[in-house]
Amino acid sequence: TPLMRTVDAKPAVLARWRRPSPRTSSRAASSRDPSDARPAILGFGSAGIDYIAKLDGAFPTPDAKTRASELEIVGGGNCANALVAASRLGARTALVSKVGTDGVGTQILTELGEREGVDVSHVVRRGNRSPFTYIMVTSSSNGDGESTRTCVHTPGETLEVEELGDVAALLEACRPDVVFFDGRLTESAIALARVAKTRGIRVLVECERLRDGLDELVRLADVVVTSKNYPLDRFTETKTLGDAMTEMFACLPKAKVMVTTLGARGAVALVRDGVETPEVGEGTALDDVVSRLENAALRGDDETPGPSVETESLVIRDASGERRFKAKVVFTPAKRLTDNQVVDTTGAGDAFIGTLAMSACSEDFNVASAMRLGAYVAATKCGGIGARSALPHRKDIPESLFEEYPLKSVSSRRAAIFSLVLAGLSLLAEPATAADEVDTKKLTELFNRAMQATTYEESEAIWTKAIELSPEGSRARSAAFSNRGTLRLQYQEWQGAVDDLQASVDLDGNNPDPLSLNNLGNAKGALNQWDSAMADFLEASRTEDMRAIALANYALAAFQTERDDLAITTARKLLRRDPEFLDMRAALSAFLWSEGRFDDAEAEWTFLCKSGRGFGAKRSAEEKRDAGAIAYGFELFTQSANQIVAELDGGVKDAGLDTPCRLYKTTDTVANRWPPRATAALDAFLRVRGDGQALDYDGRVKTFNFRH
Repeated sequence: TPLMRTVDAKPAVLARWRRPSPRTSSRAASSRDPSDARPAILGFGSAGIDYIAKLDGAFPTPDAKTRASELEIVGGGNCANALVAASRLGARTALVSKVGTDGVGTQILTELGEREGVDVSHVVRRGNRSPFTYIMVTSSSNGDGESTRTCVHTPGETLEVEELGDVAALLEACRPDVVFFDGRLTESAIALARVAKTRGIRVLVECERLRDGLDELVRLADVVVTSKNYPLDRFTETKTLGDAMTEMFACLPKAKVMVTTLGARGAVALVRDGVETPEVGEGTALDDVVSRLENAALRGDDETPGPSVETESLVIRDASGERRFKAKVVFTPAKRLTDNQVVDTTGAGDAFIGTLAMSACSEDFNVASAMRLGAYVAATKCGGIGARSALPHRKDIPESLFEEYPLKSVSSRRAAIFSLVLAGLSLLAEPATAADEVDTKKLTELFNRAMQATTYEESEAIWTKAIELSPEGSRARSAAFSNRGTLRLQYQEWQGAVDDLQASVDLDGNNPDPLSLNNLGNAKGALNQWDSAMADFLEASRTEDMRAIALANYALAAFQTERDDLAITTARKLLRRDPEFLDMRAALSAFLWSEGRFDDAEAEWTFLCKSGRGFGAKRSAEEKRDAGAIAYGFELFTQSANQIVAELDGGVKDAGLDTPCRLYKTTDTVANRWPPRATAALDAFLRVRGDGQALDYDGRVKTFNFRH
């Protein structure tokens, strides 16, 4: 299998394709059909039953009585509602939650699994109490001109960390593009989110209201969605929503996108641009930017919301000028609804988030287009009682809302490091030159068919036809070559992969796609053309988005060719930029061990084990850093002492369950991704030996000697 790989997949439809690697027999069996082209979402959070009463008049005062004109008993729960919304839009969804063994629990699972197509096989059923909510809805005729919704929630039993089982096996079975957390069950959610991050899976976290442990969970998020109240509730010292959003986004440097819903006004998003902190005094207040965008936004027609409006990259600052970052600001107006069209707003936010989760399955997460589609789905949902009855299906949505999607499959740095080989579909970009004049409809059909093909032979034949149909020198031809090369790479047709990927790079001229270059390096490495592969990795690393991916490949390639000093130096450079780059930390431990630098190897391993939430503690010691070295050191000492006590009591597995080094307790985590020599070095380190074994590219087990 190639050493590491990403794919430049640019689908013209809402789709992604991932085939299982031929070398995954030691892992849990995947529940994902390899021919299933849908975006994949794993949701973690609440699922329940809603008892919804539509009141005749206004909400009653204390000790008063009122009548309900309607009563509906329907499925509910933030996470489950969002998954149903995504499922109806065409996503493949799975739920992790906990319900009781009572009749309510059976009703919850039946509705989700049998009626909505959500995979509920990972839901834990224990205890005798399932969650449910009483919801009282009033219409705008209640006298004050507004519809209202009042909820009384009875929670179910908590899903404990140990009930999750093997988190890595869960992710391997589901193979999601996005893991969505609704902010509940935070201790277990954090355990799952940490492993998802190490595997390059995009993490989306909802911040609806303040919850214990949510601060730690949201720091792991790539995408954050908040209610309009949450930023102000969390950052009470701020006076405006814009300042609260600025404060929150500045405290989440790893988050790329933060969306805040504004109710009937619409939603606003911050899309981070770069990691450098602007100079003191620079910047514009977010409230001013949002106000200008909202005034400029068109409200849309009776069918669709108005288009999103966005700025170029700006320096955003808070009122004090202390919090600053560069970001694009996006505003999306809500779809216009009359009073008669608003039946029940229950679950409107869940519908919006489910749409964003589906859109976040793409590499080019087009936030503006996703928010507009989300505004439509949320508004349509308001036309029925409950969170799900009026949720639209894909076929019911105006096609114009999907035409804006330039979707690509996820290929973040950690996805390239942790995922198996992916194969994907490339976008037929709108023609910009005469060379690009092409039968776009026919090519799009071919690309879709190739992506959905169930056999290698069928897919390769269709890609070949797409290449033949594409004009010479066109971007469509480059994309088709890249996709066929990626397919051949996955099926270990090394030379064919090199030929196709090289053709794609050559067609791109002076601006080769860095992802194609990275894949080309992988294919060359499998043919033992390591010097040329390393040159491709270096060329790919010139692009900021690909730098870490390509340099990680470069370090592993250097080690494969016994240029150990270069491998160690490159790994250290990557870790200086990102100390939490867990895969490189594990690789560096293996590199140092192979050199006989045992103490240095153990030190790196210790750092890996203490990274983030060390010693299996519920909270990270990193939270104490700002309090000074003494407080930080004391926290580490306390966590370590607790683990020692757990070891003496025989409970070390629970005490250290989610320390990062446990991800690498065997070489199974890396065997499908690292070159054989690096895999063998980790094997030697783990077994405290001078030699290690790994599967070579020819399919044979090879022993590598590292004795010094």
